[in-house]
Amino acid sequence: MGIFLDTGFLVGLCHPNDDFHQNSVNILKEMSTGKFGLIYTSPYVISEAATLLLIRTYGNLKLIEEFYDLLYGTHQFTRILPWTSEIEKRTWELFKDINQKAKTEKDYISFVDASNIAYCRTYDIDHIASFDSHFDGFLIRIM
Repeated sequence: MGIFLDTGFLVGLCHPNDDFHQNSVNILKEMSTGKFGLIYTSPYVISEAATLLLIRTYGNLKLIEEFYDLLYGTHQFTRILPWTSEIEKRTWELFKDINQKAKTEKDYISFVDASNIAYCRTYDIDHIASFDSHFDGFLIRIM
């Protein structure tokens, strides 16, 4: 049991002007009760979220510092799972398989999102905090 944090959740949580800010804050409150078990994310999600936060806030380095503190500092609330060759192999397999079956452009999945599914399958994590519907059918999405 556990919950995995997707990029959109982290961006929404940290960026007060993001469309999903309040949803992310509410999800965090629910997660803090322990309802979903341990909280996880990955280096790929962090990389993507940090980049989006920098771009969407026009280089607001104070916000980037706050994001860093949530991940590594005194306010750390998530465990960052390591990138391994097994995760990489599973990610490539999922990335190719899901996109090969895609019927339209909106059915494509990013490499990072494929890695999220790979992490969850590897670590038996059944929930994901995400606003992306393409996780439906793979994980229980909390939005």
